[in-house]
Amino acid sequence: MPTFSPAGSAPVAQGFALAGSRPLGCLLVHGFTATPDEMRPLGEALAARGFPVRAVRLAGHGTEVADLAGTRWTDWFASVTEGADRLRRDVPALAVAGMSLGALLALHLAATRPAEASALVLCGTPLELGGAGVRWLPLLARIPCIARRWATIPKPGGPDIADPAVRAASRSYRAMPLGAVLELLRLQAVVRGEVGRVTQPALLLHGRHDHSVPLANLERVRRSLGSRLIESHVLERSWHVVTLDYDRDEVARLAADFLGRVEAGATPPGGRAAR
Repeated sequence: MPTFSPAGSAPVAQGFALAGSRPLGCLLVHGFTATPDEMRPLGEALAARGFPVRAVRLAGHGTEVADLAGTRWTDWFASVTEGADRLRRDVPALAVAGMSLGALLALHLAATRPAEASALVLCGTPLELGGAGVRWLPLLARIPCIARRWATIPKPGGPDIADPAVRAASRSYRAMPLGAVLELLRLQAVVRGEVGRVTQPALLLHGRHDHSVPLANLERVRRSLGSRLIESHVLERSWHVVTLDYDRDEVARLAADFLGRVEAGATPPGGRAAR
């Protein structure tokens, strides 16, 4: 079960909740192999603007790699729904902001429980991952010798963050269990089949130099959504983890401004999409 603590006093692995006076709350969902701290700068900025926030810790994350190996994508989604249910006790409406895997889970929540998400902030959404290796991975994983050798896939470069100080301080796992990667791919397939049903206002953010999720995903998500109100922005100085990278303050500003407009019922100039 996810744990929560006041800002500033919790171990990195814990989720956090920050109070706010506005009626629209925001659920924060971190990425694959990461921790809730990935969402802390955004959460603190939103709370400073009056939005109540709650950051969840996804099942299998924030402890050790072996714990992630035993989880399914439905376990990660259960962490999200639990967090959404808790936040809805305090606010009449909520938005969901997700980073990478968190963005996929936000889309799945919006498609399957639309009343639980009034708006979406989607960062580095991995609707598709590039490379032939990823496409062949489910088949290769069925070969026993390969499955044994690559049961845990190392990430020698650490998280995909341009800022070297932030990258070095990150507590994300330095390896990925093969089984968890396959679960991520299964979730991708589910979300690709339902993203057209998502009609909530959406803000799409993506790092210009993302090495993990091709930038083409930004346009693919924009075209696939059923939303009438979509804004999209490319963060010029960032790699994948835009919530922590050089453009983190811009991410926070864009998200807070967008949620403020959603809360007020306003739309940006130009209608469907602002770039």
